Amino acid sequence: MNILIVEDEPNYADTLEMFVDNLGYEVVGIASNGKGAIDLFNEHNPDLVLMDIHLEGELTGIDLARIFQGQRATPIIFITSFDDKETFGKAKQTAPYAYLIKPFEPEALQRSIELAFQHAFAEGDQVFENNEEVVLASSCFFVKDRNKLIKIKLDEILWVEVEDKYCMLYTRERKFTLRQSLKDLAEKLDPSLFVQTHRSFIVNAAEIDDIDMSLFIVRINGAEVPLGRAHKDELIKRLQML
Repeated sequence: MNILIVEDEPNYADTLEMFVDNLGYEVVGIASNGKGAIDLFNEHNPDLVLMDIHLEGELTGIDLARIFQGQRATPIIFITSFDDKETFGKAKQTAPYAYLIKPFEPEALQRSIELAFQHAFAEGDQVFENNEEVVLASSCFFVKDRNKLIKIKLDEILWVEVEDKYCMLYTRERKFTLRQSLKDLAEKLDPSLFVQTHRSFIVNAAEIDDIDMSLFIVRINGAEVPLGRAHKDELIKRLQML
């Protein structure tokens, strides 16, 4: 198992490295500040992090724990000289696997590491068969917005347009910016509901208010979307006409 040590006291960092080596684990790096810790974490993808709370620089160990957990679930053991309730309360919010107060016995560290690995990598009961090819909630998809995944129902999309290397996805409430091609996004849309009106636009046909054939404009929710000459006939053919 690979372990990252984040500790700004050189003597204590050396001691932790010696403890980890004696336990038979691999130390992938030692960082004394937030930037160095993030670089090592991204480079080595450690199985566990031994984290001091108060570090050099702006980022604390608690800040780093939030960043690491935001990237992927990683067992974290806090090692600190601070045993006050406020620090512990903040640390607890990151769901660490242990909270050790300096100085501590090597046996305490060993037990904490073994318990962390046991809980983090224990196999749970698999109640479903392996359905990796089955799309969850096919009538919607989720868009990443900072640290949230926001659900968008397909029938709530008004139109999508290309802008430089991005796709701009419009609903009645807001606009989302997606870093993918229009072609890739189109593969996730229902072709019975969406139609291309221009080389840079896909629209929800159910949301079309009117089509100005002379101006080559499609109006949706008060907005005007261009209608390319090459796509006009296809659009008309697919609409249910009276």
